[in-house]
Amino acid sequence: MKSLVLFGYDQPVHGKTFRWGVLCNERDTKQDPLSWQTINGPYRRYDEKFKRSRSLDTVKTTEGVKNFYRERVTWRVSIPFVGSLVEKFV
Repeated sequence: MKSLVLFGYDQPVHGKTFRWGVLCNERDTKQDPLSWQTINGPYRRYDEKFKRSRSLDTVKTTEGVKNFYRERVTWRVSIPFVGSLVEKFV
């Protein structure tokens, strides 16, 4: 079952933002690694604050499907089983 998540996310460019959506997937990047292009791509190459963690959450938001790294989440509330109901409206 999918969960509805509400969380604060610290973005390197825009600062802290409130996010919400349906949690689709939780991924451990140590066991299921990211591609070389993602890790060494131009978007994050010069961002000193950005660090890769082992936990990557895939969340379906109103802006589309997005990935969030857990080390940048400042607070998080997860409501189990509600995500399946809300997913139709996101």
